[in-house]
Amino acid sequence: MPTGSCLCGALRYEISPPYQWMAHCHCSMCRKHTGALYDASIGLPAEGFRWLTPPATLVRRKASTEANFARGFCSRCGSVAPTVDDDGGMFYVPAGQLEDDPGLRPQMHIFVGSKSPSCTITDALPQHEHYPPGVNLPVAQRESPASAAGVVQGSCLCGRVAFELSKSPRRMVNCHCSRCRRSRGSAYATNVFVNLEDLHWTRGAEQARVYRVPDARAFATSFCVDCGGLLPCAFEKIGKYLVPVGALDTPLALTPGAHIHVASKAPWFEFSDDLPRYEASPPRERLLEVMFGD
Repeated sequence: MPTGSCLCGALRYEISPPYQWMAHCHCSMCRKHTGALYDASIGLPAEGFRWLTPPATLVRRKASTEANFARGFCSRCGSVAPTVDDDGGMFYVPAGQLEDDPGLRPQMHIFVGSKSPSCTITDALPQHEHYPPGVNLPVAQRESPASAAGVVQGSCLCGRVAFELSKSPRRMVNCHCSRCRRSRGSAYATNVFVNLEDLHWTRGAEQARVYRVPDARAFATSFCVDCGGLLPCAFEKIGKYLVPVGALDTPLALTPGAHIHVASKAPWFEFSDDLPRYEASPPRERLLEVMFGD
């Protein structure tokens, strides 16, 4: 049975078929929660889900009164976590956290009417404006605030933490490493980088928590302690903030320029674009250009 876990390992679980569906969701709330361009999840009956560790660090929060379920995250590392619908009959499992091939492949894109302008759908999967036909649930979205001219704004899912970028990023990359996937729960993380002096917290900075992976040379995430929404994380050694694209409110005229760490990609994910791919990080002679636009 496929197993999965959050970034810190406090939340471990296993799933078993039959599965109901596997979908990419582009709604604004999923993007805010995961920090990714879209959410990738598997739906299965509650009897097919089992915690392997007591879920002591699991936090569930409803993004709005209209939401159909409370979104889960790990209070220690901020990773997206499996959650259950209000009736308790269906679990939603972050597919990017699975350590094994579930034997299922994505079946559709939903909420493409809300997709990020930085996301170009290149596969042949069916696309639905909201829910697929036959699903009659209320549509809940998070409205993005109006941005001032020349300023890129961002915030967490609940809106209590917000930031601004004084300069627009120059490069965007998709990272398929296992740590990014466990943190975001999606097929990959999509990030931009900005200089430390170009990011300013406008509210709620005290609610942003940083988790640093103990055995990693340089890997950390930042998240809102109230909603689990992924946030910019400072890397002082390189003088940059890593900014999850899903956290941005201001649309960017920028799309991903490369896939990195593809040797660690999810077994269920298949490439359908022609972007450059790097087994790990880009080679030293191209690192600055690919990652930072320098």
